[in-house]
Amino acid sequence: MRIGIITQWYDPEGGSAVLPGIISRSLAALGHEVHVLTGFPNYPSGRLSPGYRIRPYQFEMMNGISVHRVPLVPNHDRSAIGRAANYLSFAASAAVRLDLLRKVDVWLVYSSPATVALPAIVARRLHGRPYVTLIEDLWPDTLAESDYVRPGRRTDLIVRSLHRFCDAAYRSASSVAVIAPGMADILASRGVPRDKISVVYNWVDERVFRPTAPDPQLAATFGLNGFVVMYAGSMGNLQGLDVAVDALEYLADIPDLTLVFAGSGVEEARLRERAARYAPGRVVFLGQQPIERMVELMPLGDVQLISLSDQPFLRSIMPSKVQSTLACGRPIVAALAGDAARLVDESGAGFVAPPGDAPALADAIRRMYELGADKREELGRGGRQFYLERLSERVGSVALARHLEEAVTRRPNA
Repeated sequence: MRIGIITQWYDPEGGSAVLPGIISRSLAALGHEVHVLTGFPNYPSGRLSPGYRIRPYQFEMMNGISVHRVPLVPNHDRSAIGRAANYLSFAASAAVRLDLLRKVDVWLVYSSPATVALPAIVARRLHGRPYVTLIEDLWPDTLAESDYVRPGRRTDLIVRSLHRFCDAAYRSASSVAVIAPGMADILASRGVPRDKISVVYNWVDERVFRPTAPDPQLAATFGLNGFVVMYAGSMGNLQGLDVAVDALEYLADIPDLTLVFAGSGVEEARLRERAARYAPGRVVFLGQQPIERMVELMPLGDVQLISLSDQPFLRSIMPSKVQSTLACGRPIVAALAGDAARLVDESGAGFVAPPGDAPALADAIRRMYELGADKREELGRGGRQFYLERLSERVGSVALARHLEEAVTRRPNA
């Protein structure tokens, strides 16, 4: 089967933008011919990756995947106008250049942002090609809850327009895959037929995220000893990481406890100030690290922290940190609500506290501390097994391929 994937993000972009590449390689490993229609890499900096320049079209062969790049406006700042230009320019370029891939059997739309669905809608109407939508973020909810737009009549108009566009995209899709059960409930409440929706959890690059032994030399390099609670990932305004610093107030009787932040983001400077004021000497910031180093750092933490702030739209998303931590076999303390909290609880890999509740998070950390190293490692191994059985590439790629194959089978009715 020839699969066309429409995604604004693709290798060599980092962070959450690695997911389309992981999906593409997994589908190719199942024997499918995979073509990717994408833009020129500029995430997360908003600047073009080294070696690239904007041109009308560029072809690359990457890890056995045919990659077709079309122009866009590079941007990833806090300007609503800049973000809109970035999203809409790719959607328009991809819609205009669908002739590049008219021979694919089916499209997979990696729906983040929602505007990526535009070229698939055009392909269905002009060429009769079916498509399956994989929803990573609920739109327009994500936009409405972000700090890129201000409340007002103009925002209300944009949100209503996006609602209509998303409704049209879901109606035209052969099927809709979501990455968390709560998303399925929300879409069903908005009129998407329940039998059209299924949950396909994201998986991770299993060549990278796997159990590894702690490196004592690396631990010494960063001065990590005693009982280490580690947060490895983005430090943005949605992660709600203040609670981790605040929890230390309730753990003063564990003198060898260290909270470690590995990563960076818009909240890093403020968190550094908060830690210096309220928990001096107990918080270590390692800064941004390459993904390979992140994986080496994870076993240096006795427990991994996963955190999201408690906002309604975040209760129905699944942060990729859940899967990556489980895949690495690390025990978890989590400040989460909704689907992510339930999944961590089901995995048996750790303890969950309500978001923003510092005493409850402190209690979860204390319970982990008192378990001892052997029991913590046992929890991590159980989480790894849960990942393999429920969330792995083997499970997710087969489920996604089945959706695409069924779309082709139903094509005469498209």
